[in-house]
Amino acid sequence: RAMRKVCGKPDSWLRGTLPAVAVRATLTDRNNFNQKDLAERLALSLRQPDIRWALSRDEVLDPDIVHDRTESFVQTPIWQAERRGTTAHQLILEFEKNAIARRVRWLFIEDSACITCMPRGHDIDKYMIGLMQLAEECKLTIILLGTGDSFKLWSGFPDVVRRSLFVWLKRYSERVESDLQGFADLVMAVGRRFPLNEPDVLLNDLDLALANTAGSYGELLQLHVRADLSRRNRSGDTITLRDFEKAALSKENRVTLWAKAAAFDSLLEDVDDPRDLGDLVITWGKGKRLIARTQAKSFIGPPYRVYPS
Repeated sequence: RAMRKVCGKPDSWLRGTLPAVAVRATLTDRNNFNQKDLAERLALSLRQPDIRWALSRDEVLDPDIVHDRTESFVQTPIWQAERRGTTAHQLILEFEKNAIARRVRWLFIEDSACITCMPRGHDIDKYMIGLMQLAEECKLTIILLGTGDSFKLWSGFPDVVRRSLFVWLKRYSERVESDLQGFADLVMAVGRRFPLNEPDVLLNDLDLALANTAGSYGELLQLHVRADLSRRNRSGDTITLRDFEKAALSKENRVTLWAKAAAFDSLLEDVDDPRDLGDLVITWGKGKRLIARTQAKSFIGPPYRVYPS
């Protein structure tokens, strides 16, 4: 949906151009991120473009249809043979050349948290800077989509933070009173996509919904999918509250889910003291310590009061 929003309809594109491409970061190297694998997917995205993402959502049965096509292609013997004789650098250069020729302006990388699982000897910050250089070379914008674990891509790396913008998709929090109505509306909206025995079957038990989703849209959708599977297993026509109860997570998984939710919430909290540098002491000029900020009375001179250290 985001790609369709920024790119418009295909009939509005200039001939031969492709405004956006999307790839998925994966863990293919012993549960580690493989830089060459993503380079392959980038190259393939412009070798054989699949623009079915530009179709209306009503015409696309599976939002992962483009990624599934790429996944099946990279497993073919032809591509495996080519992979062995091609370096990651060559694949990136191929993408750069084609991206410039096709005037690609947006590169979406999904499941970006996988990039944090670098194998030993590889640095996350260096790879991120490499992606930024790729964006600058091709004059495009890279949009990384991921879970809260993606914060490791920039945490402690000021060079990455300085050149990035962050958009948080907040969950519906039990600590925010106004979120209750929003979560209730979401429960009703998701429920309309499934054969419920009553439209408000889950709305009448929001405690069950919240406990097993932590206010997350993705978790709520999967709760409905599991409940629908329970219905199918008993050959029922509609989903009942009992199906939702059977679809509930185990206690261990609920605890883990809420721990991740708490970790995500902590990323959104305000900084305690934006001037705190720990044990580091900064000085202004020749040994003058910056003590307090005072309102500037003119545009001449620094708006600080300094004292000898």
